[in-house]
Amino acid sequence: MNETTTELRIVKRDGTAEKFSLEKIKNAIRSAFLSVGSIASEEVLTTILSRVSISNGISVEEVQNQVEVALMAEHYYGV
Repeated sequence: MNETTTELRIVKRDGTAEKFSLEKIKNAIRSAFLSVGSIASEEVLTTILSRVSISNGISVEEVQNQVEVALMAEHYYGV
């Protein structure tokens, strides 16, 4: 398979699709931790992200919902 067919896409809020970026999700989680005066270590990020299931064509909202559920499952209620 070539790179184009294996590239995951995410559907943004405006309905457009773009290449999935794990780094954008990590940055959003880091920002959420910072907003409550905390820092997310790489270990914490990995643990949270291990609970998130990404599939081609997933929406930003679904990713956000999964991250919120993962944060609560890991007892980061304030984040």
